[in-house]
Amino acid sequence: MNARANRYGALRMVKLITILAAAIPIILFLKTMFFGKSKVMQEASATLRKQVDYLVWGILALVGCALVYSVGSLIYSLWK
Repeated sequence: MNARANRYGALRMVKLITILAAAIPIILFLKTMFFGKSKVMQEASATLRKQVDYLVWGILALVGCALVYSVGSLIYSLWK
C-alpha cells in the first residue's frame, strides 16, 4: 500500500510541476503587458544582453581558433 501511495504522490508532484511550468510564461507575459519594465530593469537587461553577446563572441573566437589549428595540423601532417 505504501508503494502505491508513493507513486500517487509522485504523480501529483509531476502534475504540479507541469502546471507551474506551463503557467510561468503566461504570468511573465501578463506581468510585462500590464506592469511594463522599470528603467532599472531595462538597463540591467541591456547590460546582461551585452555581456552575453561578448561571451558568445568569445566562444565563437575560440571555436574559430580551434578550427584553424585543426586545419593547420591536417595540412602539416599531409605535407610531411
